[in-house]
Amino acid sequence: MGDTTAEQLAAFNRIYREMDEIYHLYAKAHDISDTVLWLLYSLYERPAAYTQRELCDTLHYPPQTVNSALKTLEKRGAIELQAIPRNRKNKIVALTKQGQSLVQKIIAPLFAAEQCTFRGLSGEESERLLSLSQKYVALLRGEVQTIS
Repeated sequence: MGDTTAEQLAAFNRIYREMDEIYHLYAKAHDISDTVLWLLYSLYERPAAYTQRELCDTLHYPPQTVNSALKTLEKRGAIELQAIPRNRKNKIVALTKQGQSLVQKIIAPLFAAEQCTFRGLSGEESERLLSLSQKYVALLRGEVQTIS
């Protein structure tokens, strides 16, 4: 690997970690874990109900991680896990009134900040950012699969 590629990769990884830190510090400031932040974010972002399995798939987290965060939210009275007929393992995750208030307090302002940030990019820049990010993830997934 050439120096330029190594330097670019290091810069990219620093940017990624810095962005991750922004969300981590935001979650910490609201006394929630990163996983709880992303669970609440997902529930805010999509009005249709999620199942536990769908949340795992959406967040790319293992079921244990998601279930632990769901238990935390359930104890706080923020969500209810509703049974699905003929499916004992998978449940629908529903926000309670308290959960909806929590989402409005924590996630809505974050979502608005992200939208404002995205609007700071030109249409072409936002399209390129999305396109290149998707391409990078697909290429990385392929490369990692070849070495796993």
